[in-house]
Amino acid sequence: MKKLVLFAAAAVFSLGLALGAAQATDAPADGLKVTNYGKKPAVTFDHSKHTNQLKCEECHHKAGEGKYKCGECHKAKAEGDKPKLKDAAHKKEVGKCWGCHRAKNAKKKLKCNDCHKG
Repeated sequence: MKKLVLFAAAAVFSLGLALGAAQATDAPADGLKVTNYGKKPAVTFDHSKHTNQLKCEECHHKAGEGKYKCGECHKAKAEGDKPKLKDAAHKKEVGKCWGCHRAKNAKKKLKCNDCHKG
């Protein structure tokens, strides 16, 4: 009886790990259009280029609360302590769009249309 209970517990634990891993790596398809609610065209975002280099929570800092899209918290206008989407994406710290891309392209001055291609 003890062996059966241990086996069942191990099976449930393994299933939980497998489901957690599958859920964590399930990213949307490439070509996601991210709007900044501004005059510039949307940015085309490719998850596959980012998931190979970053952990999900480096960008999805509210994923634990069930929020995955930037626009779920960051709107066209700032709300409380949440900066508007444009400001959140353009922060100069690493882990934000602009901060990472500035760091990786330190020798090249990034222009708006490098990302905002429409």
